[in-house]
Amino acid sequence: MAALNHKSTGIFVTPNLSLLLFLLCRYAAAEAADSVPVNSSKVYPIRTDKAVVNKLQKLTEYVRSLPIEEMLAMVPAQSGIYFTDCPNCEFGIQDRGNFEWLPKFPTEVTCKDCRAKYPNHPNYPDNKVLEVKAPDGVHRYPYYERPKGKYRIFFRAHADYFARDFMAKQCQHLAELFWATKDESHALRAALILRRFAEVYPGYAYHMDDAFQQKKFTPYTTNRVKGASVYRTAKWDWWAYMDISRDLLLAYDCLRGWPGLQKIGKGDAIRQIEDDLFGPMVEFVLGFREIYSNMSPGMWRDVIHAGRILRRPAWVHEAVRRVEKFVTERFFYDGQWMETSPSYCSQVIGNLQLVVNALKDYEDPPGYKDSKDGTHFEENRLQAILDARAEAGKILVDPRFPDGSDLPVNDTWYFVKRTKRTKMKPVLMPGFGLAVLGGGKSSKQLHAYLNFTGGRQHKHMDALSIGLFAHGKELLRDIGYCHNKYRCWTRVTAAHNTVVVNGKDSAADTHHTGHRLRAFVTDGSGFHLAEAESVSAYPQITDRYRRTLITIGGDASSAYLLDIFQISGGDQHDYLLHGCADEDSTAVARGVEMKPFSGTLMNPGVEFVPPVGETSTVGSEGAFGFVHDISAGRMGEKVVLDMRLIKSPDIGTRTHLFAQSNTTAYLGEAPSIRRSLKVDSTLDKYQAPFFTARRKGKDLKSVFVAVHEPVNGKTKLTDVSLHRWEKSVVVTIRHHGVTDIVAVALDEQASSNLKLPEGSFRFHGRYGMLRKKGKKIVEAHLAGGTKLGLGNFELAGLDKWSGKINDVVRENDKGSRGWFEVEGNLPKSFKGTMLITFPDESVRGYNVDRIEPAKEASRIFVKEDPGFVVGTKLTRSICYPLRDIEGTENNYELLNAIHFKED
Repeated sequence: MAALNHKSTGIFVTPNLSLLLFLLCRYAAAEAADSVPVNSSKVYPIRTDKAVVNKLQKLTEYVRSLPIEEMLAMVPAQSGIYFTDCPNCEFGIQDRGNFEWLPKFPTEVTCKDCRAKYPNHPNYPDNKVLEVKAPDGVHRYPYYERPKGKYRIFFRAHADYFARDFMAKQCQHLAELFWATKDESHALRAALILRRFAEVYPGYAYHMDDAFQQKKFTPYTTNRVKGASVYRTAKWDWWAYMDISRDLLLAYDCLRGWPGLQKIGKGDAIRQIEDDLFGPMVEFVLGFREIYSNMSPGMWRDVIHAGRILRRPAWVHEAVRRVEKFVTERFFYDGQWMETSPSYCSQVIGNLQLVVNALKDYEDPPGYKDSKDGTHFEENRLQAILDARAEAGKILVDPRFPDGSDLPVNDTWYFVKRTKRTKMKPVLMPGFGLAVLGGGKSSKQLHAYLNFTGGRQHKHMDALSIGLFAHGKELLRDIGYCHNKYRCWTRVTAAHNTVVVNGKDSAADTHHTGHRLRAFVTDGSGFHLAEAESVSAYPQITDRYRRTLITIGGDASSAYLLDIFQISGGDQHDYLLHGCADEDSTAVARGVEMKPFSGTLMNPGVEFVPPVGETSTVGSEGAFGFVHDISAGRMGEKVVLDMRLIKSPDIGTRTHLFAQSNTTAYLGEAPSIRRSLKVDSTLDKYQAPFFTARRKGKDLKSVFVAVHEPVNGKTKLTDVSLHRWEKSVVVTIRHHGVTDIVAVALDEQASSNLKLPEGSFRFHGRYGMLRKKGKKIVEAHLAGGTKLGLGNFELAGLDKWSGKINDVVRENDKGSRGWFEVEGNLPKSFKGTMLITFPDESVRGYNVDRIEPAKEASRIFVKEDPGFVVGTKLTRSICYPLRDIEGTENNYELLNAIHFKED
């Protein structure tokens, strides 16, 4: 029999080995001819109906057609490499070419986009070799080295990656086919593949296989790659989180009770599989320092699989200990996952479900007690996991856009669709850092949000950014996540609807203490307000960075947004707006003479170096280099900005923006990214309108006041005017035969007495709004104030309740997850938001569920977990982020709001 040469790995199946395999297979088949599967030994059920059998037969058809020795030769004897670029084209994403691999040609990969075939491509020869010590000598890794940067590309190891993945899946499919049909020829093939993996796995090299990073290898005897971060050393896959083969485990679940397995490998197959393959896999991943990341639950699922299938309960207990710590300490007090990204929250929810599925119906063997904590599982330990999933799931769904899309804040995939909304309602997620405003039903839903998220991982520099969705479109956009060379543009401050100070990126509030909610008020109908500030966005530069967003009106056909941004400090303030990222748009600025501008919006002396890969950056001052085709004009009192969709020109936004002195308007274009998510070469093709109003001066104090109107057809707002009055701004908006007068204090409270065409306007408080139709006041809202009046109409009331928190209790009861006890009698009818200020002046917001009287006190029940406890000297946060705050005096504030609407 001729030798079969597996070129990519250097495996040689000799005639002697072929004969040995042939005799072994005949022996195993003969010995197992009368064997019967032990049904009671299977842990995880699988379907065995005809449709499943047909599918499994089709999936395994090629492998079943091969002679045994050729089938086993497809199992690579060397580690594979995942991140492998195609040097012949610019397609593909995240350091990966869009490669095709076929089992008939297991040593080759072909780019689906440019059809370049590797290895042995004449222009990209992999004629250099990296050698790594192996049990039987050395493993050789041929590579092509890019002339620029000396970056190594391992085509053959990439083919091995595909082959390893394919053969592991084939092993599972064959084992499941055996379980469904009781045909032991399938069991034999699956068992031989599994044993072959047990033979080669111990000799696999450890490697660091990360995107855009030089690939590194260490011998099988050294289980950490120097310089690799936690979990970035891997052996089976490209990330240690995935280094327990679920495919092979589920195959073994089907095969473990098959008597024929005991006859393979002179009766040593079971020991090899358990001690040389699965055991080392589990111990390797459990040996890392646990960092409780978004990938951890998937790994724990695999540990639980291994513990149950191999009957090693200690592994199950270790995984459960970690997952229970995870759900206790890695979520915000409002239930959101610690990374402020809906996409990563969704990933964690899905992975927690995998843990739930893996633990279903698990009980320890009789008499077992865990050696670490003495526990014995007699029933499922699922409640904490289920609770965390439920809270995170609700907070993931509640803020979504009307079309079901996740909000594209931070690293979130914009294209993920959930159930479409039938109606819009305001939502405050105070731990996450998001306030959603708006209303309406069906196609008339209006959705606006104020983003005050913090964080470190997958966080953008987007302090106090806003977004607007109306008429079925995301009109004032964020971009979200991407894997292309312009990813750095998605992250910088200049790519968001916010304010850039001094031409630099804002900070990200890594400790979740600097972006602070100040107010959230809604009447549940047509008046919704959110205000937040940041003391960490521009530390040592600004002493105020605060934004107020108010939506007024019932739905997209009648509503608008009032947007007030206060900044104090710095020498340059850029108020930014970005048009739709999903469609081509136009932008026109009225009320200002715009002329071509040949310069750059970057700070003097800053050079823009275009990014070349996903990990490229442009520095903290380089973001404006992405903006091109710029025009500029000196602003007068007001500019009106129209942005419209080219394919649907009736749809867009109209913004009335009021200027202060020394303000210049700039219009241009900047990358919209979304339509080029996977193709770097088309990034410059897709652009979106970019607008900034830039103020320059020494130690600036700016108040940008804008009214954003979603448009579908004719505009609704006929006149918008601004009155600056001492420590407040008063805006009048005329539309639909009514006049709205809105007052917002620029400090804690302000007093205004203005003579307006509509009458004498009186205001004392933080926020007020009046609607006049004809001679009558038909609607009024006063929040945090004592007086709001026009002519003969007046609202009067208490501005707030405040004081010290005397007790904190965490418990689930009637829609509440805890309560705070405070002195005095508070109104039981209060519905709104509570703010708590800690001794270090950081702030948390809570949605109040109800207030109940207690002895000479009141208990404020909130929908969120209180998330902290108070000791004798410290206030301790026990939800993410865990931290100790010196001091025990924690103060609350309930902002009173009075709403009037004529029947």
